[in-house]
Amino acid sequence: MNATGFKSRYRRWVLVTALVAPLWLLAEPPVAHSGELLAPLQPAIVIPPEEEAMGREFIAAVRQQMTFIEDPLLVRYVETLGNRLAASLEGDTSRLRFFLIENRLINAFAGPGGRLAIFTGLITTTRTEAELASVIAHELGHVVQRHLPRMMERASRRQIPTTAGILAAILLGGQAGAAAMAATTGAAMADQLRYNREFEREADVLSLTILTDAGYPAGAMMDFLKRLDQENRLQSAEVPEYLRTHPLTQNRLALVESRLRKYGDVADNPSLDYHHAHARVRAMFEGPGGAGSIAGFLHDAESADALTARAARYGLVLALIQQGDHVGAVEAATGLRADYPEYPLYDIALAEALLADGEAGRAIEVLESTGDGADVSAPVAYYLADALMKSGRLDDARRRLRSALRRSPSDAALYKLLARVEGERDQWAQSFQAMAEYAFLRDELDQALGHLQAAMTHSADSAYLKASIDARIKEIERNRGKTK
Repeated sequence: MNATGFKSRYRRWVLVTALVAPLWLLAEPPVAHSGELLAPLQPAIVIPPEEEAMGREFIAAVRQQMTFIEDPLLVRYVETLGNRLAASLEGDTSRLRFFLIENRLINAFAGPGGRLAIFTGLITTTRTEAELASVIAHELGHVVQRHLPRMMERASRRQIPTTAGILAAILLGGQAGAAAMAATTGAAMADQLRYNREFEREADVLSLTILTDAGYPAGAMMDFLKRLDQENRLQSAEVPEYLRTHPLTQNRLALVESRLRKYGDVADNPSLDYHHAHARVRAMFEGPGGAGSIAGFLHDAESADALTARAARYGLVLALIQQGDHVGAVEAATGLRADYPEYPLYDIALAEALLADGEAGRAIEVLESTGDGADVSAPVAYYLADALMKSGRLDDARRRLRSALRRSPSDAALYKLLARVEGERDQWAQSFQAMAEYAFLRDELDQALGHLQAAMTHSADSAYLKASIDARIKEIERNRGKTK
């Protein structure tokens, strides 16, 4: 097999193994006993450059298999929640990346290089932000304890036939692949799962600390696991994906429950942002026939719980937009904004409805009243710049985006919109530069380099621009080279 072929297969192996961790490695029998951990708890993030580079390749590969959500508000919510949980950790926390995947499965995973992703199905299944936070905290526990790198290192040291069989099954696919998988894993699965369960226990123990340090009640983790376990027992034919990739045993539940006493009682305060993110996911990704239907939101808007009713009114605005009733959406958003003028999300919701109705000028008026001059949040800046662009005010849109990027330099959505604005201004070098940064933040380094090469061809006689593009090309090539 040539080097290119091996590398391609290796990448596919890394992708699948991180997503189906219990199935991918036949390890040594576990050395831990019921009251011990495999490794000392290390409350710090350690991500060597080589692993970060591998993480970029991993996410780029996952993008070919799954749909990543780019909605600015949902992406910002997930990143904010993830960073809140990581705030108590030391080390390379700035290298952590949090992603949201459009998929109704109840699942989450921690890939190499500190890349963590949750599925939309997880958001809609959880009942509180604390429950959602407990899952992200668990994934952070895997990263902190370096579970994936430890398994990969063990695999590199040990030549185990089963590993090769699983790899062959992945490459074969279809019925042949399924048969190969069954033949190579059946005899040793029990030992393999025991080892993986020790990793789960480590992540559980550490996640309770991460969760409570962020101000969430430790009991939220137990609430979620018990409910998931109960649903699994009631619907044994359809095991939730989260339980497939994170095997849940009575020992795990007992371990978590026994440790809850170590943590004081913390009120599970309702999160306004969580409930609205929950409603946004329902409206935008569950379709008119599901929980995100107009009828569903109208029903929830009558709830006796004030927060549930309020978030349902927001979801109704989005559902109306999705169904093309822009006039109804504007009316609903106007009423919501009038009742709660202090919450900027309703300004954005009204602007979204107005933009959908072709009223960019009115959307600008709404959004410009939200912030103090140019000092607005990145999501507000995004929708304001979009409205300005659609109104033909390209220079104003560019200025807003550049200002927002100085405060939020890792916001991929801002770069993508900036690329559109610069293209409308016929500034193609700057447009391709912005697209390169967008691709880089998506962990697509090859595409980023391609955009920079295109930018170079449009740089004309600007020595400064050429130097800037060339420096960025070299920097990205160095990052990419770490996995060669």
